Amino acid sequence: MLFLRPRRPLLALWFREPVGRSLFGAVALGFVGVVVLLQPTLQPEQWLGAVAGLGSGIVASLAYINVRELGRLGEPEARTVLWFSLITSLLGLPWALSSGTLHGPSPEGAAILLGVGVFGGCAQLAMTRAYRYGKTVVAANLSYSTVIFSSLFGVALWGEALPPSSLIAIAIIIASGVMVSVASRKPAPAMDAD
Repeated sequence: MLFLRPRRPLLALWFREPVGRSLFGAVALGFVGVVVLLQPTLQPEQWLGAVAGLGSGIVASLAYINVRELGRLGEPEARTVLWFSLITSLLGLPWALSSGTLHGPSPEGAAILLGVGVFGGCAQLAMTRAYRYGKTVVAANLSYSTVIFSSLFGVALWGEALPPSSLIAIAIIIASGVMVSVASRKPAPAMDAD
């Protein structure tokens, strides 16, 4: 599955933040790395899902911008995460009920669900803090690393083998993260000579 993350262009359009070529190029390079790593294919019957995925990426961009602004206004991370989780759960409830086969999880499934909830909640708190205090473009670009970790977990847990193109893609994504971090740094103020 492929997600577009057009956060930086939205920042440039709405908040008039400067988008340098080096930043834009580094983010685009990371996107290329994700495409090479995932090697997505799209069949004719999958266009609706692809469009929905792109729409989801745009909505996520808006959500992350709002998370950043809430943090800068002093809203606590825990409250932001609580409301985000509550609203998305309520919005997802109709789809869960429409399946027609509701049943409780097995003990093993409940343990997995609890683990996903705890680690997901901690990750959401960390991401909210990163958008509040960090640079938005760096936090957004570093989210490309999730596909690296997913691939490495596949190798470690399920014995998957990564082709050489995947190793190149991982290097591209890491290089993109480094380039965005370097390009987004503000130059240090010049020291007055005595």
